[in-house]
Amino acid sequence: MKPLLAWHQSLWQQVLASWQQDHLAHALLLCGPQGMGKAQFARNLAETILCETGQACGKCKACNLFKAETHPDLLQVEIGEKSKIITVDQIRNFIQYCTLTSSYGGYQIAILNPAEAMNNNAANSLLKLLEEPPAKTLIMLISHQPMALNATIRSRCQRLDFSRPDKKLTLAWLQNQLSSTQDAQLLLNLSAQAPLAALSLAQDIKKRGELFQSLNQLVTKKEDPIEIAQQWNKHNPKQILEWMNSWIMDMIRYSLTANSNSINNKDSIKTLQNFAKQFDLQALFKLLDLQTEAYRLITAQTNIKAQGLLETIAIAWHKN
Repeated sequence: MKPLLAWHQSLWQQVLASWQQDHLAHALLLCGPQGMGKAQFARNLAETILCETGQACGKCKACNLFKAETHPDLLQVEIGEKSKIITVDQIRNFIQYCTLTSSYGGYQIAILNPAEAMNNNAANSLLKLLEEPPAKTLIMLISHQPMALNATIRSRCQRLDFSRPDKKLTLAWLQNQLSSTQDAQLLLNLSAQAPLAALSLAQDIKKRGELFQSLNQLVTKKEDPIEIAQQWNKHNPKQILEWMNSWIMDMIRYSLTANSNSINNKDSIKTLQNFAKQFDLQALFKLLDLQTEAYRLITAQTNIKAQGLLETIAIAWHKN
């Protein structure tokens, strides 16, 4: 079993006690921002429950099968490589698996990640399973956006909320992962306080700086917006838009308050203040709407091309 993350300890003790007392819910909804380690928590729990000693010993047959990804009593369902959704066929296989008898006489465990990627037909099929779960079956739904799930599905699961970690624990953990020159608090603030997301951002900080510079070139009319959009599209459009929305929100807050403390991107305060003075508030809200809609389309269950959306956004920045 992977070591427990510091901010998982409280939830871990809660769930482990429920299992040991035979009170564990048949379905758990692990929810919170991406980068909280929810999938790792789910796998740690699965390994513990399936272990012959109940301690994730790492030595028994069950643990060896788990490490080899061949344990017959564990099923993991995820988005396919070329898909944005979890399909009804995947959920039907998921349901069929849950109705089988355990190979080792214990739990059947199924993990669905991310649950919000199910289309409507898939979600409706899963609901039938949640309403009448087989005995000794544990279903774990991992969700970064739980409100995107069917309300009835949410009501059929015990919720484990990872969205409010102990900030002292997460800061100390992240500082231990970074060099002394990196600002752990800034990275956490830019990552919804999700430590694993903050650690990933630390590796992408140069790319983020290049993106911010490209916005400066658009605002100052030094670069062609189509060429800038082509540069953006070489990277992850979802990540690009998350950073851009963060900057826009800072500009809006500063325009409303004239207080630099309202800016989360502390490494870009002066430039964001200057940007905010060059855009009227209505234009900033239009940009936010444009970028938010592009983000929705890119992350939705569609095959829309990101290039055209990014070009529209770059042109909007260039015009103002």
